[in-house]
Amino acid sequence: MDCEQFGAVPNLFAISGKSFQVIHTSENEQLSFAVSDQMGVIVAERSFDTILTKLTDCYQPNMLTRIEGKGKKYEIGDFSVKCGSVFLGPSFKCLVVEVDYRPSSYTKDTLPLVYEFLTIVCSNIIPIPENLNHVTTLNPNFYQLSDTIIQYLRIFNDCRRVNPNLGGVG
Repeated sequence: MDCEQFGAVPNLFAISGKSFQVIHTSENEQLSFAVSDQMGVIVAERSFDTILTKLTDCYQPNMLTRIEGKGKKYEIGDFSVKCGSVFLGPSFKCLVVEVDYRPSSYTKDTLPLVYEFLTIVCSNIIPIPENLNHVTTLNPNFYQLSDTIIQYLRIFNDCRRVNPNLGGVG
């Protein structure tokens, strides 16, 4: 997964001060996800990246804020577990663990199962938050891919905030 921030170039065409971030995932290689400052998500074909190269008069990527997550995916029964490292340039920033209960996308059903799974598998290694209900979804009842994108974006922005000179969004 990678994330690149695009900022408005001060001119007559761009909306002053507005920026957005573009995220790509290896699980959905044909898609690009553009996330606005207000956390609105646009899902587009990967050709969206080509359009961005034509908009350099209005928006330019900030190469200092490019962030990337790399790791492995494991299947354990009905669960998918992804463990990865987040890098800002060459610098390691954090470790990320994503757990997905594949048979259901209904948040109320899934969160208790994910909590139980994490407690059994990881509680001796890392502390598990008591309340996983802080997960913010676009639809509180149904979890979708754009929710995962926003969660990763929040993690990436927190990693950028460690160095305030990079100006993360959020």
